[in-house]
Amino acid sequence: MASTVRSRRLGAELRKLREAKKLKADAVAEEMGFSRPKLSRIESGEVRVSLNDVKALLQAYGVDDEAQVRYFLAASREARKAGWWHRYQDSLPREYAEYIELEAAASEIRNFEPIMIPGLLQTEAYTRAVILANPAILPPADIEALVAIRIERQKALVGERPVRLWTIVGESAIRQAVGGAAVLREQLRHLEECARQRHVVVQVLPHRVGAHAGLNGGFVVFGFPSEHEADIVCVENMTGTLYMDEPGECAAYGVAFDHLRATALSPDDSLTLIRHVAQELEDDETNGTRHSQRPVA
Repeated sequence: MASTVRSRRLGAELRKLREAKKLKADAVAEEMGFSRPKLSRIESGEVRVSLNDVKALLQAYGVDDEAQVRYFLAASREARKAGWWHRYQDSLPREYAEYIELEAAASEIRNFEPIMIPGLLQTEAYTRAVILANPAILPPADIEALVAIRIERQKALVGERPVRLWTIVGESAIRQAVGGAAVLREQLRHLEECARQRHVVVQVLPHRVGAHAGLNGGFVVFGFPSEHEADIVCVENMTGTLYMDEPGECAAYGVAFDHLRATALSPDDSLTLIRHVAQELEDDETNGTRHSQRPVA
């Protein structure tokens, strides 16, 4: 994985600095003693730029603000690190690796999922059921690797600086019996526990609201700790993943999320509904068991 999300983002930020100074790539490459293709590969993120090259480029672009310099140097160091997910690269599609990399770097995640519990909040049994429901035929080892990856991802919610997660799920997500009633009941209990953490907010968008701002489907907005890093929006579909970082696009999804947040049940009322659905599942199981134990006349 020579090209990573972090190296591409760093390269794009360096390109923006050059363009802001109205400098031609050929002129910068000549001044740096680079070949023109090397500068192009740096700006496209095809190579991981060294600290010395970053310092030289920042000097050429007149960047002397200490905070900004620290940001670029830290970004260069991060781009050269291998994340924990690289252990699974034989089983991990490239686009999924990019998603995990963004998730690991984010300080805030806003997530709308209309029909499924978000990955960071899934139980192992629920995750396995979701993966097995995919029509793709995977070797058992790959299935277990994908389950392990999703569980590993959830470590972003613990530790000294956990990611702040605000998720809105459609009512279908808490009623769809993924894996069966017992798996869903366990999932809802887990969702309730997660929602009690200070850095996690869960809201449910009930069916009764009718038309809403998320009818086009789910999306994720990643926010980052540095003021120099813009949000990134992720939209997944059956065959691929689309990443957007243009300010106008990100703003549109931000507005949509705000509308969904205002339309959904409050966090407290959402917890009440989640508990109610879990209790319904438990009651149905209990009543079904009692019914099955009745003597046959």
